[in-house]
Amino acid sequence: MNKKFILLLPLLIASLLLGSCQKKQSDGQTATADAPSATASTGGHALKIGVVSLDSLYKNYEYYTQANKQIEAQIKRNQQTLANKAQKAQQAYASYMEKAQKGLFTTQAQVDAEEKRITAMQQEGAQLEQRYAEEAMKAQADAQKALHDEVVAQLKAFNEDKKYDLILTSAGLEGVMYAGESFDITQEVIDFLNAAHKAKAEDAKKSKK
Repeated sequence: MNKKFILLLPLLIASLLLGSCQKKQSDGQTATADAPSATASTGGHALKIGVVSLDSLYKNYEYYTQANKQIEAQIKRNQQTLANKAQKAQQAYASYMEKAQKGLFTTQAQVDAEEKRITAMQQEGAQLEQRYAEEAMKAQADAQKALHDEVVAQLKAFNEDKKYDLILTSAGLEGVMYAGESFDITQEVIDFLNAAHKAKAEDAKKSKK
């Protein structure tokens, strides 16, 4: 039987962090004292930019790590189920060969019935493997969408006070090639996301009581 299993696809959401646009300051107006220090000037307007590392987000955002663990656990359970079925099919085939060698089949009908049974077991395993693969792909697509929606919603709340004009993402050498340390708001965003996730989890527990 085919032992290839579909493993967890990387949950890449390079476009999920979208910046909220701030109203342009009027001509001659200067930035307030509490404005972020990471700014770039464009057309007389101080453009405030923040950069978030996706690598760090994936490792430290509890919503992501929990969802990822759930999918991985389900895949492991499916793999074990497939392994058990494959083992039973192999045992049935070994038993069939032993009986054939000892001449324990007295009719061709018995041989045909045993071969048909083993073939059905193998086909069931292959069909189940295909179903599990499709379910894993769907689960990860759903997780990607849920993560995207959650982060975008939380970033809007995060940026209500910060007033960044643009929030960019950096994934390895993709996207933002370089940004000074003053632009890096990764930890600040992660702390905000985790706090919001914890608050939601606590509210959910209270509602169940």
